[in-house]
Amino acid sequence: MDAKILTQGFGFATYPSVKLMGKKKNKKGEYKFGFLKELLFGDYIKPIKHKDSGKIIKKTVKGKDYIRVRTRGKFGYVLPGQIQPNRVMEINFVDIGQGDGCHIVTPEDEHYIIDAGKSDNMFRFLTWRFNLRYGDISPPKFTAIITHCDEDHYGGFTKLFTHQKKFKQLLKFEEILHNGIIEESGTSYSTLGTIVIDSDGDDYVTDLCRTDASCKKRIANAKNPGRYISLLKKATSSVKSLKYGDAPIYNKNGTKMEVLGPVVQKIKNKDALPILTKNKGKTKNGHSVILKLTIGNLRLLLGGDLNSASEEYLFKCFTNTDIKKLKKEINNPKTKKTDVKKASDKIQQAILKLRKGFEVDIAKSCHHGSPDFTNEFMQAVNPIATIISSGDEESHSHPRPETLGAIGKFGRGNRPLIFSTELARSAKEFMDTTNLSTYKKKERLVTVYGMINVRTDGDQTIIAQKLEKPRSSNNWDINKLVWNKDKNRYEYIK
Repeated sequence: MDAKILTQGFGFATYPSVKLMGKKKNKKGEYKFGFLKELLFGDYIKPIKHKDSGKIIKKTVKGKDYIRVRTRGKFGYVLPGQIQPNRVMEINFVDIGQGDGCHIVTPEDEHYIIDAGKSDNMFRFLTWRFNLRYGDISPPKFTAIITHCDEDHYGGFTKLFTHQKKFKQLLKFEEILHNGIIEESGTSYSTLGTIVIDSDGDDYVTDLCRTDASCKKRIANAKNPGRYISLLKKATSSVKSLKYGDAPIYNKNGTKMEVLGPVVQKIKNKDALPILTKNKGKTKNGHSVILKLTIGNLRLLLGGDLNSASEEYLFKCFTNTDIKKLKKEINNPKTKKTDVKKASDKIQQAILKLRKGFEVDIAKSCHHGSPDFTNEFMQAVNPIATIISSGDEESHSHPRPETLGAIGKFGRGNRPLIFSTELARSAKEFMDTTNLSTYKKKERLVTVYGMINVRTDGDQTIIAQKLEKPRSSNNWDINKLVWNKDKNRYEYIK
């Protein structure tokens, strides 16, 4: 066993997974040494020492030397070579229902919550994860990132920011980061901030809340404060905005979290964002915080609720190309064939240019699998795997069939991967709830089924979802991505 594991007293499961072994009752009622649980790459493992000798407890079975450990709430045995000393990057796409909710743990054990859905699913996940009700160990401090002010992205933070009197442990947030737009209630886009008009007659929203002081001023002066402002009033930590050009949120030991959006412009000497299609919802969605994570060789994109209008805006900002105008020219029957070819070539050049900054290996599907996207942006992102966060009881039929088709068509490789929190949760038609409280029933559905788990050290990556029914030797569906040094790219291996 690695000396570092002995020194620090814990380690982590090796790639791609580890079988936890132990005594298990068979059909005859006999206890036999066998498979208990499958541990994912990076799962915490603590070797157990003998209380008298202080030495790690060992067990030899069929010529193999195992060590006793505690992991994921169970005691069992693993082989010494199945524990590594270093933590990996952990990205949990929590099944928060209709909306987005992502929990990120860096290799340095720093924690980020990027959106939290609308209901209390994220809260129940964190309660389970950190044993907030009864645990003796305080949870880590978190950074909250609210990609934009749609309730299915921010509503779940209400419970996270609220003191739970009956809980032994409390959640603490060091900072809240957002896209700069603090909306008031109402349907007009004027409720997003002060509207200014540029020399071309286009509308822009200003009063973007960059600092904690400007956020507090906006909140205090709000004439029609809605739910978003009510949420921010609950927060005790500072509130700041993000924009393209900021320094990385996180940048340590080969792991980086960069901000690719929103892209702010200067209009009449003020920071401003364009009003998209004269629509409030399209504007606040389209200017979501866009995050690009780089972990070694792996790249991952989180784009909130980007839409076709905002993607066209991003093309203008990053490639100086008006793809909407070019597509209109191509589709005009009066356009000459030579001009159609020129316009098509310009679009392809723009896609390749945008790809330099936006191409990733794993992408969260923007807006829960909505059809409001451009094929060109999807081609630029060009992921091997796409993860969709969506839920039941919504009137949009997310993820849309045309979106699933486009993801497959424009994804990288012969068989691009598509994951869905909603589909992954379709695990059990019935559940034995004899010994589970109502809270525990809900908690189990969130934490066991539905969540899409990404684990990576930068060279080796898994994307895992819980099997609907466990097999005799594993209980996860694990998809492996491996860095190919010769081809200088990630590849999916079966």
